[in-house]
Amino acid sequence: MNDTPPPPDQRQCSIAEVFEASFIELLKLVPANPYVRALVLKFSGKLPPAGCDSFDALKDWVECHCVKRIRKPAASRPAAEDGIRINVDFSETEYGRANYSVPRSGREGFRVGADELLEIIRDSIEAGAGIQEVVEVIAGRIDDDAWNQCEPAMDDCGDYDYNEHDATDTSDSDVDYSKDEIRSAVLQFVRENHPELAVQL
Repeated sequence: MNDTPPPPDQRQCSIAEVFEASFIELLKLVPANPYVRALVLKFSGKLPPAGCDSFDALKDWVECHCVKRIRKPAASRPAAEDGIRINVDFSETEYGRANYSVPRSGREGFRVGADELLEIIRDSIEAGAGIQEVVEVIAGRIDDDAWNQCEPAMDDCGDYDYNEHDATDTSDSDVDYSKDEIRSAVLQFVRENHPELAVQL
């Protein structure tokens, strides 16, 4: 096995972004233990190859082949400016070379800042449209940006399925939300902050 560490640009993440600190300490102690390697599969969704039995080799493999799992706490992110917050349900199914799939889901609020929201509303009014057009624009922003803007804590919501899956892609992902919630949030924002615009929607 090649002991030369892969260059940084081939690494997808750090091992600390895949495993909790307590599990990393266990890996350092017994990296070749079969039960520990089974936990690597459970936590990362990927099985280390044969011969990857030292901590350094396992660390290099994880950082090149696994994806980030450990999320920053939501409280560590700066507070968003005043606007609206739409609950978005995230879901994904990851596929791996061991021919498995596992569904995951999570929820987080998608924020649209006050300035951006006002721009959307005014553009809609100027175009002769109304609240429905505003809802569709915000829904489009959620579809396009929710996975990049939000950091939902994704929890497994089913068992690992080891059937023959197409592992061409690493995952399928989706978002779900309520357009009625968007409509209600926009109207409440306008009534409370810009009542002069409420009659035009």
